Order: sequence, then C-alpha cells, then structure tokens
Amino acid sequence: MNAAAFKLEVGLLDEITSLTAKLPPLPSVVRYFDDFNNEVHSLRDISASGTILIFVDGLERLIDFDAFGALNIAVKHVVVDWFQRLDPTTVVMKAANVLRYISRCGLEPVAYLFASSPFDSRAYWSTKVLSNVKADESWALRAALHSLCRLNIGQWSPLSASIIRNLKSPRVDKYRVVRVGDCFLPLDQQALIVNHVDSLCEKLAVDPASLDNVELRDVCMLVMSYQYAFRPGQIARIELADVRFFSTGAVHVAVPLIKQQDNSKRIRVNRKIKREWGALFNELVRRRETDILQPEEGVPPRLLFGLTPSGVGRAIMELTEELTGDPWSPTDLRHTAAQRLADGGISHAGLTEFMGQTSDRIANVYFDKSPAQAQRVNEALAISPIYSNIAKIAKTKTIDKAMLLGLPSDQQIGGAPHGVPIAGIGGCALGQSLCTKNPVLACYTCSRFMPLGEPEIHEEVLESLRPVVTEFAAASRNNQQSPAYSQLKFTLDAVRRVVEELKSDREERHSP
Repeated sequence: MNAAAFKLEVGLLDEITSLTAKLPPLPSVVRYFDDFNNEVHSLRDISASGTILIFVDGLERLIDFDAFGALNIAVKHVVVDWFQRLDPTTVVMKAANVLRYISRCGLEPVAYLFASSPFDSRAYWSTKVLSNVKADESWALRAALHSLCRLNIGQWSPLSASIIRNLKSPRVDKYRVVRVGDCFLPLDQQALIVNHVDSLCEKLAVDPASLDNVELRDVCMLVMSYQYAFRPGQIARIELADVRFFSTGAVHVAVPLIKQQDNSKRIRVNRKIKREWGALFNELVRRRETDILQPEEGVPPRLLFGLTPSGVGRAIMELTEELTGDPWSPTDLRHTAAQRLADGGISHAGLTEFMGQTSDRIANVYFDKSPAQAQRVNEALAISPIYSNIAKIAKTKTIDKAMLLGLPSDQQIGGAPHGVPIAGIGGCALGQSLCTKNPVLACYTCSRFMPLGEPEIHEEVLESLRPVVTEFAAASRNNQQSPAYSQLKFTLDAVRRVVEELKSDREERHSP
C-alpha cells in the first residue's frame, strides 16, 4: 500500500460522488417501533430531509444528516439499515458517535473507509483510524461498515464482513469500576436503604395518607433497582398491567429485558417483591389507577412510575443521596446487587439470569471480585479492609454519658443478642418499646440511633459479638444467605465504622 494513497482529498470526493450516484433510491417511508410509547413512528421522505426527528425513551432526538457533508446520502442508507435491525435508541447513539468522530478527525477518514476496498480500508484503519478513535466511535464506524456490506455499497459486500470483525478497537475495561470496587455501596449504607423501605412500610400501615405521591413512587423504584438490579430503562417501562397481586399477599412484577441484540430475547421476566414491601406497590398501583398520582408530561399513562428512563435515574440518585449522603446511580445499585449475590454463593447461571444477560462471561467479573471464604468471615468480624469508607455518623449525632443517663429508660438501648448482654451503647430517638426490630443488632444501622461518643464502649461490642459470628459461620458452613449471619455481618461492619469515626473525631479534637 503506497503512503500517497492516503492523500486523496480531491480524488476522494470524486469517488464518494460516484459511489452516491450508484446508490438505489431511499425508501419513501421508514418505520420504527418506539417501545416506550408503544407506537410505530414513520419517517417520510428521508432522501430530502436534512434532519430527522426520532422519539426514544420519551424524548425527542435529532439526526443531522447535513453534518455528514458529501457522505449524507450514504449515511442515510446506513441509518435506514440500522432502523431495520436495531432499536431506535441504539440507532441514535451510533449516528451520534460517528458524527462525534467526524467532528474531531474530519470527514476524510470516514469517506476513505466508505469508498476504498476492504483490504485498503483495513490498512487505513490500522495506520490512521485506530490511533485516534475512541472505543464507542470505533464500534459505530464498524457497524456502519457492516451495513455497507449488507447493502453492497461501493466495494463492500457480505463476503467482506469477516474483515470488519477483525478490525481492532481501543481496549476498554467495561467493568473497571467493579474490579476497583468504587461502585459498591458500603454495608451500612445498604442497611440505610433497607431501613428506609421498612420505615415507609410501617408508615403506610399506620396511615397511607402520610406518604406523599413522590415519596411512594421513588421508594418503589428504589426497591426495583436495589433488590433486583434493574436499569432505569427497564424500571421506566414497567406497566400497570405488569404488577400482579395475589390473595396470599404476594406481589409479582413483570419487567422487560432490554439491551438485547436479538429482538426475540426482549422478553419480560417475573420478579417477586419481598413480602413485607408488597404493600408499597399495592398502594402505588391504587393511586395510579385512581389518578391520584399522575404521570409526567409526555409519559404514557399505562406506565407504572410515569417517568422517563432519565427521570428514573435522576430520582434514584437524589433519594440515595438523601439517605446515605452519596448519590448512588442505578448502575451502582445494579453492580452492588450482583456482587451481593456472588458473595452469597449464587451460581454463574443464576447470576446471569438475575442480571438479564445472555452470556455467563459477564458474571465472571463479580465472582473474580468476590472475596475468598476466609475474607468473607473477616468481613463479618468487621476487621476486613475491603469496606474502608467511614460512615457518616454526623447524620445521626452522638451523645455523652450525661445525656444518655438523662434519657428515659425506654430510650436507653440495651439487650442480650444471642445471649450476649449489651447496654450503654447509646440512645434511641424513637424508644425501644415502639421499635419493631431487634435491639442492639438493628441499632447501629438505624437512622434513629444516637451512639455514645466513647469508642471503647463500641469496641467492647465488637469483641463480644465476634465469637457469635464465628459460631454462626461454622454452624451454617459460611452460608452467606443465612439471615442471622447476614444481620451480624451488617451490624459488626456498622459498629466498626462507628468506632473509626469516633476515634477520628477524638484525634481531631486533640490535635494542635
């Protein structure tokens, strides 16, 4: 391949003009299905349109063909091919990524790939394109070349598809955040989420009118994200008809599987809501069916939550920030749920099915990250460095001994969990007689807990409960899904965080 062949500014334009002249007419109407609005949309007279308007996920998106210059007709053929095989969201993303590459590197590299022979394009890709293309841009460019093969445009034909499959893309570790662990919610913050859902269930049982519409809607979305690892697009697409109630009190929700390359695999899967949380969904459906809770403008009334996917993601992040102090995204909750199951001993096939994936290779990253059995016991003993983030104890406030002794006896925490007497660890803003949870074990992960500001007291709790954890680990053969084992694991991790925070505060007060 002669290096001079790469310099084809004028000649390349002639080749593109010749290629365009040989293209067949574009269809007068292009149809695509919008699964969010459950409508078929038609794009008319695309050959004469400079831009087209696409409806995806409740939003309007534009594809600006004029920005592709001399390639606009060829790109229109590619986009029409994409609409026949891909969902509209993917079409918009791929077109945007090709255009982003052109805006950075110019039109000539793409024009060269379109007009040249497959073998010349392969050499050009390796020497010119690969060094300056981003991963998502390279995937979009390769998808465009595959469409050229299917449509027999220029020198491309179906026989050339193998050449495109062998084109390299920049290496990207899609699961870097999983390997690093930045996406995982600490155990005490997970407990705060569970406590929030439990508290709203209690609030609903006492007085349904005490829950406002947004509070109810957001906690139900949080359950779908935290418990079942669903994406915002899946949660937003849950319909009122997808929620089924049974006389036993069980609540089942059918959720669509999205991001499937094969449209035949875009099915709905059933998930059973935790029995104690089912009442929240019952009340939400009642309010939606009686128009007490209205959907967001532009969102079809058939959808349960009445929000776009972006609205779902935003609401979940705002709620998690309110509860934990950190804005965790639905993707973070998804990774956390998967890692929670991997740590609990689920099979590869089970985790793959849970995540709605078609390949069990994706599940490997969670098993690779999952600690060894000995490390799991260390986590439960609250001595593992894996969860090193310090809890935000300032949200609950600490108290001193005088304040503790001045509280009513019902608000002074004490108990004997698993036969270990524990008292004097702090106060309860609610009162133990009104608490439905296990004293001491539930207190450290409760937002109403006011820990005593002396770390030595809480270190004694750690030392007292560690033998109990070891006994449960041995008795259950380290079964991570044992309720007692899980509760102890959550509690001791939260106690350790209290100790770290109190010691940190003490050092700051005594530092010069």
